Amino acid sequence: MFPFSGVPVTYSRDHIDYPATDVHGCYARVLAPTSGTVVDVQRRDRWDPARDEPGTRGGITVTIHGDDRVRYYFAHLGRVKVAAGQRVEPGTWIGVMGSSGNARVTKCHTHLGLSRICPQDEWEVLRGEIWPWRFLDAWRRGIQRSPTAAKNRAYAADPAACERAAQEG
Repeated sequence: MFPFSGVPVTYSRDHIDYPATDVHGCYARVLAPTSGTVVDVQRRDRWDPARDEPGTRGGITVTIHGDDRVRYYFAHLGRVKVAAGQRVEPGTWIGVMGSSGNARVTKCHTHLGLSRICPQDEWEVLRGEIWPWRFLDAWRRGIQRSPTAAKNRAYAADPAACERAAQEG
C-alpha cells in the first residue's frame, strides 16, 4: 500500500548516484507498504556533518524485511513508532517524516530504498538498488504491484552486491 498519509506528498523519479526515491511532505505519517518484520530501527541521529560517514547519513531509520523478500528502508525520519522485531502489516504506522541525518541540510523528506535482503551489515545496498517511484505510483492508485521481480533482476545482474558492500562498508 502507499506508505505515506496525513499530508500530501510528492516524490521524484530520479535520485543522486543510485536507485532510490526521496518523498517530500513534512510530518507525513510513514506506513508499512507490506507485511513483514521490522529488523532494524535507528532511534538516534548519529550523523556528524564534519565526518559525513555514509552509514549514518540516514539519521533516524526503519528497515523492514517484507514477506515478499524485499527490504524496505525508510531514512531521515523525525520519529519512529515501531521496534526491532515487531511484526507489521500494510498500513502500520512506522514513523513520521522528518529531517534527520544529512537531511538536516536539505528540505525534510523520507528516503525510500528498496533492495534485496543482505545477510551482512552494510549500507550501500540498503540505501536502494531498484527504483521505488513506479511502485509508489501503483500503490497510490490502489494497485498492489510487488517489487519482487525487480529485486530478483537486480540480484541476477549483480549477485555479489551484498558481499562487496559489506567489505567496503
